[in-house]
Amino acid sequence: MSDPIQGYDVSVSVTGSNGPELVGEYKECKLNVKNETEEYLETNERIARLLDGDIKIDGELKRGWMNTNILTRIFGTSSMRRGEKVPASPRFTISFTVANTSKGQSGRLRVEQAVIPELSLSIKAGKSVVDKDLKFKAEGVSEA
Repeated sequence: MSDPIQGYDVSVSVTGSNGPELVGEYKECKLNVKNETEEYLETNERIARLLDGDIKIDGELKRGWMNTNILTRIFGTSSMRRGEKVPASPRFTISFTVANTSKGQSGRLRVEQAVIPELSLSIKAGKSVVDKDLKFKAEGVSEA
């Protein structure tokens, strides 16, 4: 029986149209792939049949705030105001790479065409790091 994959066995990278984007170590990453099943109750049945539904891919990246040009990197513009045209959001590829040859574990998950629809900053007085949470939605996921 092999050992479970641990956090230090996994690295996360984010790539945009201009190469590596939002670089740095992420302290926490979450990936959700959900089949939103639908229930279909047939006549004279009390247990519903489950039908496949829409597939939703989303997740979250967490780390300390590293760059002050965060609006440009995430939304493709340095300002957003009423009356101004906001460009289409940039698309990203998020890769989760597992590499621990001593345990015989290696592989990669790739989240494709990810959009970051929300930016959240947590700023507290004192020496603590400013937290930046990046929630994403994606159009694909694959084992690479």
